[in-house]
Amino acid sequence: MASQQKYFFKCVKCHHLIEKNNVQITKCPKCNNPLAIKMNIEFLKESTSENKFFEKDVKSMWSFFEFLPLDKKENIISLKEGNTPILKSKRLEKDLGVNNLFLKLDFLNPTASFKDRQISMGISKAKEYKKTAVITMSSGNVGAAVAAYSARSGMNNIILIPSIAPESKILQIKQYGGNVVKIRSDSTEFISNIVKEACRRFDMANLITAGIYNPFIINGAKTISYEILYQCKSEETKFPDIIILPVGGSGLLSGVYEGFKELYELDILDSIPKMIGVQPEGCAPFVRAIKEDLSPEYLFEHPWKGINTISTALADDIPLDCYTGIPAVKESKGTAISVTDKETLEASKKLSQLEGIFAEPSSCTTIAALKKLLKNKQIKEDENIYCIITGSGFKDIKSIKPIISESIEVNRDFNWEKTFRKILNSQK
Repeated sequence: MASQQKYFFKCVKCHHLIEKNNVQITKCPKCNNPLAIKMNIEFLKESTSENKFFEKDVKSMWSFFEFLPLDKKENIISLKEGNTPILKSKRLEKDLGVNNLFLKLDFLNPTASFKDRQISMGISKAKEYKKTAVITMSSGNVGAAVAAYSARSGMNNIILIPSIAPESKILQIKQYGGNVVKIRSDSTEFISNIVKEACRRFDMANLITAGIYNPFIINGAKTISYEILYQCKSEETKFPDIIILPVGGSGLLSGVYEGFKELYELDILDSIPKMIGVQPEGCAPFVRAIKEDLSPEYLFEHPWKGINTISTALADDIPLDCYTGIPAVKESKGTAISVTDKETLEASKKLSQLEGIFAEPSSCTTIAALKKLLKNKQIKEDENIYCIITGSGFKDIKSIKPIISESIEVNRDFNWEKTFRKILNSQK
């Protein structure tokens, strides 16, 4: 490798390396498989060290600029995404029977989901490529991020929404000025093909959060790994043995694993946490791939049929980043697990009422999975467990109606002492 190169394209299949001068390619010229971004570790060693890493004054994910595939800081489009807190569980960990449960609160990003990291990366690269318009497909969270960061950058946007998207998420996109086109289809392949054709026709940047369409974009998720390590040292928090993440396309899982892998290759880390991916039972192609040892090619040829889940942010019939997501699980000695919507709603209630955290169903799958993994004895109660809480509950508020208790309605002359005593006694 030439040390002056900050990053390279790397084929996910044949591992062929391509210098970054081929700026807008997405397929390997040798085998036509997808490309991923590979940071030049030797270059990073020249610009960072363990001491420099921990001496940072972290303000946003862009405090880790040297780890991200952007050439010039002047192209950064940011809403101060990243630098989200890690919360040590108190009541929930006791309820589950574990000793060290930590929650990475990534729903505290500007548009209330972790997707802000990916879109900040993607739209900054779009600016570097001198694009003036962007397009994506989204069930909601990506769309909100694209609309918000488009507003910040002044770029035009088009956001294709599948029929499964919750109305509350669509309203958020529109409030940011997003140009929404709702398509009567939930097919990832069908909608993504429209996006690809539109990019060619109108010279737009493709901001689908999948490496096969934009290898830069999932690098935003790597910053979660950098922050976890940084926060563990600065806040004297225990470093994770296990990280449980929700999986739709598996870009989050791929990015977080790659971030830890880079830190390991830089000798800043001694070990990489096990990656555990979670999907809803009503849409679990990635889990099936791990359990049955299926290839990415198989998943693309056999999309999941009959999507049926309240976790709409994970309703991807094809996990588009499975080329990198599957190896991330296997190389980290992790696993993948599915949970029912009932288990997810129960976890949602526990997370809200024991920790004060209101997360969308897709995030709560991680808590449901933890309970299941403990029951199956796949993890130990004394391990350091991190759950990534990726999206706010306010994004899909209708989903919690089945688990919400009725309000107490009274007349003006009600016996408040009797009523309040009954409430207080019921909570003991």
